[in-house]
Amino acid sequence: MRARVRWGWLLAVWAAAAMAAEGDAADDKARRAQVDADRAAAQARYELAVAECERGFAVTACVNQAKTERRAALDRAAQQQAALDDAQRKRRAEERRQRIAEKQAQQAQQAAAASAAAASPALQVRPPRQSSAASAAKPARRAEARSSEAAAAAAAEAAERAAQAHERREQAQAHEEAVRKRNAERAAQRAPAAPLPLPTASAAASTLR
Repeated sequence: MRARVRWGWLLAVWAAAAMAAEGDAADDKARRAQVDADRAAAQARYELAVAECERGFAVTACVNQAKTERRAALDRAAQQQAALDDAQRKRRAEERRQRIAEKQAQQAQQAAAASAAAASPALQVRPPRQSSAASAAKPARRAEARSSEAAAAAAAEAAERAAQAHERREQAQAHEEAVRKRNAERAAQRAPAAPLPLPTASAAASTLR
């Protein structure tokens, strides 16, 4: 409880600091606008002074005096601008630190709440206990699934073996057919020529005459 109050107080302080930073940012914007206005006024005075100098006799001295006055006014504006820039850098750095601290405070508060919830038995939510029948059914279902997968794998392997055996038989038959064909061709090439026919009796008598 004290930790929650402390973190709540810190968050309130940081919220107030953030509101103050917003006010500082608005004031910074107004001061920057004033610096720009001072620069513009210095330039306008210089141009007016130069125009007046050109109407007189000592133009160079008059213009130099106008330049000196303008330079002094611009230097003051530059100093104010540098001060505003430095304040802005510091303000942004402080805002970053505040954001980091606020995030850490929120995380710490969440961790404290989680620790309190874990420490309180009343807040613990236990998962429902499964019945013994359901617990026993799960291994049976897993075993059945495994047996189905094993049977499917065995059937696929048997089918693959049968296809391979059939392919090997076809290859063997094709090889035997090719061998028989080659042997027949070789036998035909080695076969002797047919003998000449024997002369008939009439042909022999004619030869004797």
